[in-house]
Amino acid sequence: MDMDAEDQKLEPTSVSLSNCPGTTPAKPLSKNQAKKAKKLAEYTEQRKLRRAKERERKKQKRQLAKEQGLPIRVGPSRKELKRRQTSVAPNAPAITVAIDLDYDELMQERDIAKCVKQCLRIYTINRRSAQPCRLHFTGIKRNGHIHESFKKNDGWENWNVSYHFDSDHTQLCDKAQLVYLTCESSTVLDKLRPDLTYVIGGLVDHNHFKGLCHKRATDAGLATARLPLSEHVDMKTRSVLSTYHVFELLTRVASDQPWTDAILATIPLRKGAKAKAVGKETEEPEATTITTSCEAIAKTEETADTLLTIPNDDDLS
Repeated sequence: MDMDAEDQKLEPTSVSLSNCPGTTPAKPLSKNQAKKAKKLAEYTEQRKLRRAKERERKKQKRQLAKEQGLPIRVGPSRKELKRRQTSVAPNAPAITVAIDLDYDELMQERDIAKCVKQCLRIYTINRRSAQPCRLHFTGIKRNGHIHESFKKNDGWENWNVSYHFDSDHTQLCDKAQLVYLTCESSTVLDKLRPDLTYVIGGLVDHNHFKGLCHKRATDAGLATARLPLSEHVDMKTRSVLSTYHVFELLTRVASDQPWTDAILATIPLRKGAKAKAVGKETEEPEATTITTSCEAIAKTEETADTLLTIPNDDDLS
């Protein structure tokens, strides 16, 4: 009898959130949250089935075009695009671009999904570019949020991209060969050099961390530069571009496209970009001449009439 009592005392009890002291039971999902979770689970399960159906539709479309004597493709094939990327020799004059993804802890879940989607867009742009660059994704935390988001894309491991887990762009090459592109930099990027590596910040923050990429770059002792947007175009909005727009602009310029044409072809229409008029300064009448040097200011106090010219009514008519 005593042995049975001791066995009952020593029998392990199951531990759960309901009986564990110091814990609060999780709140049940609302109807809307449960509906979204169910929809996401169904979407994930049917992903491979949708891909198979899409491949079958494309196969039937190609077969129909072949029977009608129409061209099967309007652009290069997938094999040709792959050959372009893999044929870039180490000593070829292609530029090198690194996407800095070391912002895992600063982005929300939806922003991380947008960031990875932009990386997918960058890979597509580089693959279809006439002059593919050497592409690196750096600063990925292994099994972090960005890494887990990459895993949701089938075949991401086979992309012709150099992945760098738990190592940032400073380990790619010497710091003197790195140029971090930020809109806060005072240095204007006028031409691309194949001996340098251009770093683009992969941060989707909706301007919550303004200047963070520039601060990180300067703290690390890296050179910074900004795109020559204001030198070539006028825009109605801020001159801040998304990660894949910056990359697309670099690939266009690397393909020997002029800066103005590349900017206008890349920037979204909502920004209202227009090319700067040549000789615009000479067309406008000179109403006031202002000097900024200390010596000129001293002269202005003595002879203001010679430095400040206000046109009369006859000149303006």
